[in-house]
Amino acid sequence: MSNQLIQSGTIVQSTSLALVWGNQLASGGVKQESSQACIVDLIPPVFAGISYLGIGVLGQLQVQWLTGLDTSNPIRYEVYVQAGTATGLFNLINVALITSGLNADIFALADGSLLVPAINYFVGVRAVDAVGNRDANLVSLNQISPGITGANIANISGMFAVDDQNLFIGTFWVADSLGTITNPLRLGTASFIVYDNNGNAVPGFTQSGIVVDPQGFFEITPIPSVLDFEYNFYAAKVTIAVDGVPITYTLPVTQQPVLPQYEPRAVFSISPINQLDGTIWIINNTGRVTDQLGTASFTIRDKNGALVGIAQSGITADVNGFYKITPVSASPLTSLTHYTVEIQITAHGSLRTGCVGLSIAE
Repeated sequence: MSNQLIQSGTIVQSTSLALVWGNQLASGGVKQESSQACIVDLIPPVFAGISYLGIGVLGQLQVQWLTGLDTSNPIRYEVYVQAGTATGLFNLINVALITSGLNADIFALADGSLLVPAINYFVGVRAVDAVGNRDANLVSLNQISPGITGANIANISGMFAVDDQNLFIGTFWVADSLGTITNPLRLGTASFIVYDNNGNAVPGFTQSGIVVDPQGFFEITPIPSVLDFEYNFYAAKVTIAVDGVPITYTLPVTQQPVLPQYEPRAVFSISPINQLDGTIWIINNTGRVTDQLGTASFTIRDKNGALVGIAQSGITADVNGFYKITPVSASPLTSLTHYTVEIQITAHGSLRTGCVGLSIAE
């Protein structure tokens, strides 16, 4: 067979006519269709370098540049970032990312460490063509970073409890390195589910679509509580979309607070001239109350619950917390029996009520 070209043990068969077809070269058994393929591109792209550097909503550096031009496409762009100085910026160890686009968001350095606040970062961009030619521009811009404040370093804090009205209440918020996030554009709605100590969801103790207030707080709608803290404990799993990313934290549910127990006390006596005298005071868990006291009043009823006509109001306390009544005639207390004294005292901002007994002996 004529016109068989043999190289490296591979046969490429053709005719003498085929050998004169333009720009068909046989090498190692491969036909290359164009003489241009044998031309080595040694020219880097024409590229002006970085054109814009700014700060994104999450604290990232935002970089832009114009299109590079080259015959060997596609072109990729290397983004260089270095802290403190432009000297040595275009060392390959400073390449934070590579992209085929015309912009980029930079959250971290080449070693993966996040940008930190108050550091002046220098940024440059170089174009690289398809065969590896890299332009040599030295254009750089610099920007002081506020630090990365996105969802990757955000956390949820807050509290859930049962109040003195036996309502389940809760408040929670999101914070990052700059503090509580209040920007509603960064925060989606929130939801929560309450679980018991066995990991079971408590029926009815879940809400969703909770929106943030101007201070950055999420307030739940109070729920009448059926939680049993004597034999159980609870946790609320909270989910909030932060910067478009759902993050979830689990917060404890506290038992209904132990409220101070207020109890009015009194002593009454009848003098030899048949006048009723008495002193009233109030105690709580810590002892006799002597501060934040309003006025006191009392009413006396007989053993059948009927009013006997002895009552006083507007009684004020002394510095020791004692209320001295104005002595009155004890004539209505005629029978040798017992009576009930109903007492009301304003203490620590609320009206406290109670009763004491009064006995008339033979």
